[in-house]
Amino acid sequence: MISLSFCEEDYAVTQYIAEFINTLSNIAYIYCALYYPSGTKSRRKLDSMSMALIMVGITSTLYHATLRHSMMLGDDFSMWLIVACILRPLYCRGQSPAVASFITAVIALACCVMTIIYLHSGSILIHTGFFAFLLQLIWPRTLFLIYGAGNRSQMEKKKLLRRFLKAAVTLIVAFAAWDIDLERCPQLREIRKSIGLPCAWALELHGWWHVLTAVGAAEYITLVRILCDQSFR
Repeated sequence: MISLSFCEEDYAVTQYIAEFINTLSNIAYIYCALYYPSGTKSRRKLDSMSMALIMVGITSTLYHATLRHSMMLGDDFSMWLIVACILRPLYCRGQSPAVASFITAVIALACCVMTIIYLHSGSILIHTGFFAFLLQLIWPRTLFLIYGAGNRSQMEKKKLLRRFLKAAVTLIVAFAAWDIDLERCPQLREIRKSIGLPCAWALELHGWWHVLTAVGAAEYITLVRILCDQSFR
């Protein structure tokens, strides 16, 4: 099993936490999951999507704090989990109970099979490939529910599209931060070294990946709840 190498220097702040900012920034997932719960203000409940987002925060925290392979697996699987929990209500929307149960079973089975394959192969390409595949199932269905399902007015469709674009742009910027952190690490370390702490922490771009994906995911979850009328928990 191969562990990804991140740009933050290991144990630079404390001997107890491997990557300080990458660990601390995971608070964003838990905060966003609790800040955007399902239900009304008078009776807020955490649905499966919120719980999955919390799980991402917990597993990512454990991984970046320890850099252990076992924790990396938990982090990877939690990413599949949050996408699966978003896929389920999107594709179950408007379906009969029997069809909805079948769709849920297919998603669960696919994740279980890919988990076995990933554990057997140990290739990070399995993780990233399946994660990318799941993501490609989300946005077309979302746009269909915005424009092709229900009797929404043009104003409602525009509002939903703006929310979709807001989430999408946030996630794209997050990916850009992740990629720069990966591809331009030597340059980033030189800049951080020259400006010193605490300002250098602002250039820990993998930490920004955590914050931005938390915000983008929470925004997308809110959109899914609107489109699916919060019918699936």
